[in-house]
Parts: sequence; C-alpha cells; structure tokens
Amino acid sequence: MSRVTDVLVSIDTETILKNYPNISKNPAAPTMIDVNHVYMVTNQNNVVSGQAGGELNLKAQVGDLIRWREASLSLGFEQAVIFYKFVGNAGNELISTPTPRKATASFAVPNTSNPSVPSCQKVDNHYWSSETLACGSVTYHFQFLIVNRDCQIIGCCTWDPFITIRN
Repeated sequence: MSRVTDVLVSIDTETILKNYPNISKNPAAPTMIDVNHVYMVTNQNNVVSGQAGGELNLKAQVGDLIRWREASLSLGFEQAVIFYKFVGNAGNELISTPTPRKATASFAVPNTSNPSVPSCQKVDNHYWSSETLACGSVTYHFQFLIVNRDCQIIGCCTWDPFITIRN
C-alpha cells in the first residue's frame, strides 16, 4: 500500500545570510550552501539516516508520495523560505519531478482570550510533491529563495539531499 511521507525542511536563514555575505540574488545562479544550515525532519519510521540534518536519507517504496514543506526558523516572521526549483541529479529517473501544489487548509491558532480552546482559520498552504518510481538512491537539489518581510529576495540558495527507495 502506498503511503505519504511528509518532510519538513527548516532552514537557518539568519546564519546563511551571516556566513554568505555575497549570497546570490539571482534565481538562475543560486549559492550552494553548507548542509549544516538545513534541518529536515520526517516520521522516524521513514528515516534511513540524517534525521534533523541537511542530508536526510528517506526510505520509501515504489509508488509512495513524498511531500516537502519549507520554512525558515522564524516561520516567516523575520525571513521566509520558498522553494522555487527542483533539479534532478544522479538517479533522477527514480522519482517523478517534484512539483509545487497549493491547498487551502484549516489551521489551529492560539486563542488569546481562551488559550485552552484554539481558534481555527483557513489559509492557503503549499508543498512540493513527488512519487517514487523505482528502487535506488536519488540525489537532487532544491533551490530556494530567502525573502524579507516585504517579500523581496535577499538570497537564492541550493543544497543536495537524497532519498533511498527500496521495496
């Protein structure tokens, strides 16, 4: 039976901007960043190695769906992170090309007048989705924007995680 694997990609934008003073602002030529500034997390049962690091190696079976969601450590309050491009590498025929998806979802938010009873609001959400197609190991690159509170690009970056697919 196929399953969905959600991956949260949290990116340390503050440290990236500090460590890369000449960071690219050109989406066609992103700066390759150190994997130590990326923290990918998934359900423990889906991990081969690298939980909470920049090189999370997932296990998946053919036909599984993988969904990536990106966020800055401030969750967009100081800077936001937005994936804008996927580049396949070695083994890129093993997964379908990840594509962005938009969905409207209900989210619980704190209720300041009664903290033990959350409020609910509908918001547009997004993720990148891919299906696993064959067994093997896949190395890929996600390219992402770092944007400020005014949604202006302040950096364009990339890094290269991987996936292991086995039945």
